[in-house]
Amino acid sequence: MMEESPVNPEDAEAAPASERTPLENVVDDYEPRLAAVEWAVGQMFDDRTFEDVAAELLAGGWALDDAEEVAETARQRTRGHRGAMTRDEVVDEADRMYRRSMSGRWFAGMPMLAAAWKLMHSLVTLGSLRRAGRNSRRRGS
Repeated sequence: MMEESPVNPEDAEAAPASERTPLENVVDDYEPRLAAVEWAVGQMFDDRTFEDVAAELLAGGWALDDAEEVAETARQRTRGHRGAMTRDEVVDEADRMYRRSMSGRWFAGMPMLAAAWKLMHSLVTLGSLRRAGRNSRRRGS
């Protein structure tokens, strides 16, 4: 069963625009936006696509830019659920593996052994990154 779409932020207007001062023309959409993001996160946890969520927000009265922004925020928050990784996470993992492999090695003073160890480590890191890439493609992220 599908949940009801979040409230449109423009529904909060009370008085006609001609009777308001310029400051009163500002619409506070913070609460409706938070509710929309939470709704979109729930929808994406239920495996709905970015496009479906954005389309439903548009149908609910949100502006195109706002709907896409809400859906993008929800996409970023559900990244871990979908098995996606950011570049920073990949680089941090490779850096962590490199530092762990190079710490406390007795052969660091022997250039030939150190070079061989670095080559082995690079090949292992490349293999783990390729496996992670294949896994994320299988999941469709």
